[in-house]
Amino acid sequence: MKLLLDEMISAKIAEQLRARGHDVRAVDESPELRGLSDPDVFTHAQQEERAIVTYNREDFLTLDREYASRQREHHGIVILHPRRFPQGEQSIGALLASLSSFAEASPPYPNFIHWLQ
Repeated sequence: MKLLLDEMISAKIAEQLRARGHDVRAVDESPELRGLSDPDVFTHAQQEERAIVTYNREDFLTLDREYASRQREHHGIVILHPRRFPQGEQSIGALLASLSSFAEASPPYPNFIHWLQ
């Protein structure tokens, strides 16, 4: 599964996931994506057939509803809970393990929303 890490997630995570063989990009490492609005980042993810990985559940769940109202499919949303995966060095290992396991699977279905455990 192809992933795009939202701007709140370090490019270091993307680098380490790529080292494990996963197809992952990060907004943080892509100058053309930095500073874009959430709808624009989501559109870019769809163009590259990537699921978006984000802490920003409200904005991306709103985008999911907008896609559904227009009967449009997207490539998925993976939501990180800040208590389970707090931003910073302390949760990198757990986040890498969970994202790696998730990325090894096929997307569960079009328009999926997955709360990463």
